[in-house]
Amino acid sequence: DRKSVSRQFFHYSVTFPIGPVWLTFFIGSRGGYSTSLGWEACFLSMEGKTRITPWAGLVVYGGARVTIFIFAVELSIHGHIVDTSFPTQLSLNFAKMPLKVGGRMDLVLIPLTVEIWAAVKIEIRICIWGCFTITKTIWTSRLWSYRAPAITRNIFTIGNYDHDFSPPTFSHLSSLDYDFDQERRSVSDEACRVGQVGGMFPKEPKFLLETAAADDESNVKFSYSVGTYFGGNNVKNGVEMGGPKIVSSDSLPSGIPLYFTVSARNTEGLTSESQCSIPTFDTTLPSGRVEQSFDVSANPFHLSAFFVAHDDSKLLDAGRVAVGLGVGSSNVVPWHDFEYTSISKNDDAKDDLQRFASPRLGLLSTKPVGMKMVLGPQYCASFCLSFASHCVSFDYDYDTRECRVQKTIEGPDAELRVLRSFHNFERIGVGHSKWLEYRNLSLEHGKVYAINTRIENVLGYSQRISSKGTLIDFTPPDTAPILNVKYNITTADGCSASIKQKSCNEITPWPNHRIVVDGEGSLAVFNGHVPFEDKLYTRYNNFVSANFRGFYDEAGIFAYTWAVGRTPLARN
Repeated sequence: DRKSVSRQFFHYSVTFPIGPVWLTFFIGSRGGYSTSLGWEACFLSMEGKTRITPWAGLVVYGGARVTIFIFAVELSIHGHIVDTSFPTQLSLNFAKMPLKVGGRMDLVLIPLTVEIWAAVKIEIRICIWGCFTITKTIWTSRLWSYRAPAITRNIFTIGNYDHDFSPPTFSHLSSLDYDFDQERRSVSDEACRVGQVGGMFPKEPKFLLETAAADDESNVKFSYSVGTYFGGNNVKNGVEMGGPKIVSSDSLPSGIPLYFTVSARNTEGLTSESQCSIPTFDTTLPSGRVEQSFDVSANPFHLSAFFVAHDDSKLLDAGRVAVGLGVGSSNVVPWHDFEYTSISKNDDAKDDLQRFASPRLGLLSTKPVGMKMVLGPQYCASFCLSFASHCVSFDYDYDTRECRVQKTIEGPDAELRVLRSFHNFERIGVGHSKWLEYRNLSLEHGKVYAINTRIENVLGYSQRISSKGTLIDFTPPDTAPILNVKYNITTADGCSASIKQKSCNEITPWPNHRIVVDGEGSLAVFNGHVPFEDKLYTRYNNFVSANFRGFYDEAGIFAYTWAVGRTPLARN
């Protein structure tokens, strides 16, 4: 609340015409005094305050006004002289016994404040049984100002305060209010504990920071700092907590260890510190891939794939898997649980490169966590291992010798792309894997079947990972038109159908080898080297040639083989 009184001491003006323009000069002085009263109560700090502020000041001013018809332009200078106030505060702290009562009065004196103002006004003078003027300001602005430094002095301070010569003392925390993953709890003393809160969106993460400290004589205020090294503050510095426990959504870097320093400060300014840390602040979904055994299969009963996953946070012990027509579907095998195992480390590795799997052509599409030019993949492996748990894979270019350290593996958010001579090396012993196999199915020709998985970590972040799909193909490749067929049969030759078969594992029991002997007028295979012309006779006895229109298959043509014999189908 504020009570004020103002008074105009004097105001003189003189006006005279200059053609159609009226010019006015004015000068004046006014002053005033006021008293403001306020109060506040802080329940967390258990403190109440009352403030009374008497104020007094004097203003002198002068200026000129130019009036044309009803419009007036005014320029004025204002000087505030000896602006004086006496802030007085009474406080009562009832946080500890005995109650602490205090009061103080200060003097705040501003010797001089000068301001230059400009204004545009509309003035209408009306005379009916007397004259009066209606004034409306349509624009005003402060063009310049100067304020002398304030003079502040304490007049008196009274109270029953006792000096506190000891800093706050940290105590042991009892139990967790949140069920944190053990890997994400404090790794130092239990006077400070930090963990990431589960159930949040990856792009809106939160962390819980809690501590326990007290002071017998004073109130305690808490703040925290965050760094990428023990005791550091290069991420956050001196953030007020408002209490011993907070849940914060402050932005923090992910993928690296973070070290928290909690400071407890009493009213005397004495400070104690406690440290804790988390291995990483997770803002990404789990990553991984499902590699199907075959892109194309002729087996109507069997599907299999290799599952591998990785995440900054600990994965749940079990995931979900299903088989269906296309990515994400479950219309062949419904969703059910499956347990994966941690990938075993290669403890017998003789060098750092042996701690990584065999290279695959390409590099990951994600942003690397580290880059360096090295002389070979073995040095790139050593550079990657220097990132500790955040070394999950690395990309190496054999031409430019560029090494890129990755904190993820190939998956939905990290695509393997071919670029120059880059090769990707995945670290052995990081992540989880599972061999997925399904038998006694009833697969249909011409359809694509995918193995779909769904995994989740302890923070509730879930990811759906699927194989690219396996095309089921029961039919041999189609040929150009065949006329006057002499021989056409499809046999179940198993693994001996072709010398170019990629695998003999899980071969189809159904007929898979079509043998055709065409007749005259056929448009598939032609004798001789003249395109699409069938040569039945030749004088050459030192070479044999043939040409064909080509073959078609929905799965594509993998390879062509040929042989020469003295009779049809012979290879002699």
